Amino acid sequence: MHLFNIGTNLTSGPFVVGYEDDPRDFYIRGKTIHDKPTVSCRIFDSEGNLAFSMIDNKIVGAEPVELETTPNELVVRDAQGHELLRTYTRPQGNANVTYITGHFFDRSGRLAARGDERGLLVNCPLRL
Repeated sequence: MHLFNIGTNLTSGPFVVGYEDDPRDFYIRGKTIHDKPTVSCRIFDSEGNLAFSMIDNKIVGAEPVELETTPNELVVRDAQGHELLRTYTRPQGNANVTYITGHFFDRSGRLAARGDERGLLVNCPLRL
């Protein structure tokens, strides 16, 4: 079984945080494909500029980012080496749990969500 830690709750997904239907704003979507976590997202910097987009763990577009993957971890870094997003999976009880870490901003540069070892936490009034 595979779960995501979202807002300190475990969910099997799929889940969406943010504005997936608005191509000009932030979102993160997680789902499991063949018992592997996949993430799709549009990530903005603190000034509201698009940093990168990803669909099912693959960078799309020509954003200058670096993607590193291992069987249990995915890391996206900008051209200066700053970590923009990290997902990692750890065994927990009878399941594998994926955490999404980073500070995620909307198109206005406001903090929309942040992720750490407690899970992905949403800042209101963002949609969950």
